[in-house]
Amino acid sequence: MVDTMKSHRTFQHVVIVLLLTVVSSFLPAQVLDRPVAIVRLTETVNIGQRQLRQDVEMIERQAGRALTTSERAELLEERINGVLLNQAASRANVRVSDEEIQQAIAAQRQSLGQPVSDRQFEQLVEEQMGLSWDTFVAEITNRLVQEKFVLERAQGQFDAIQEPSTEETRFVYETNAQEFFNPLMVRFEHLFFDVRGQSDAEAAELRRKAAGMARQLSRGTTDFRTLMRESLDDVSYAGGDFGYLVNGDQEAVQRLGRAFTEAVFRLDEDEVSSLIESNVGFHIVRVTDRRPPRLPGLNDPVLPGESITVRQQVRAFVMNRRQQEIFEETVSSVVAELRDEAEITRYRDRLDW
Repeated sequence: MVDTMKSHRTFQHVVIVLLLTVVSSFLPAQVLDRPVAIVRLTETVNIGQRQLRQDVEMIERQAGRALTTSERAELLEERINGVLLNQAASRANVRVSDEEIQQAIAAQRQSLGQPVSDRQFEQLVEEQMGLSWDTFVAEITNRLVQEKFVLERAQGQFDAIQEPSTEETRFVYETNAQEFFNPLMVRFEHLFFDVRGQSDAEAAELRRKAAGMARQLSRGTTDFRTLMRESLDDVSYAGGDFGYLVNGDQEAVQRLGRAFTEAVFRLDEDEVSSLIESNVGFHIVRVTDRRPPRLPGLNDPVLPGESITVRQQVRAFVMNRRQQEIFEETVSSVVAELRDEAEITRYRDRLDW
């Protein structure tokens, strides 16, 4: 349910992605592109075969199969919807700020699940989406404008949404109980020797020092708390609380390595490990809390240490689902109105190439 809830919190962006804008249709290079549709609400826009083909090929790469002619026609209709919403938003003088644009771009970067530099993200956009950075930013901007336009039309309905009742909250929880199941998780402290940016010789020296500490701990000549305190004065390593490691967290596996995470999950509570190597360095781990898989109750926190309870999450889920329904209904009704008002010519015979 955590992932489901997250997806519903961002539903407005998800829906708008389907309403493809036609930024590239305004570029001079598209003048010689054979139109597959001509759309006019406030101005004439040609949706070119070349651009639609690029959209189709990108989706085919993601889907791993060829789109049918019918699916290509659906994609064309989505692009027509984007043109209509874009022109209607412009006519209504809807604007978005630079801050809103940067927040949307940051959200796209975070959705990758791993940190990337500005240049790496630009390369991903160019390689995986086939867009220049300027075109990508322009499309993000247009989608935000379209979203704001639709949200303004639906604001009254959003304000009228009712909070779910206690009975409805319990029903949603009970019928989706498997989505709330908490996997195995452990919280641990660690003595951490970071080898990132170190030479081979420096990394070898850190390993030697870490191994020596591990031997001292196993022989009882020192204790974990003492080494934690000494880390405050020793720049070669750090001692501190890692927080919870959740079984199945692929981001943690990718960052630290599967061998490291599996070694930590095998430890009992209060057990101190031997030297464990991760993708980023060497660790000596002490487990401070071990939580077996369990189904939390409605009044339990979603995850240990969090203030948000399962009940609050269920309520947010129901509210977001209602908002999504209103948003989608508003998109459909607005697009229907705009289609009645606009002039649209399609060349369906050009969908086969």
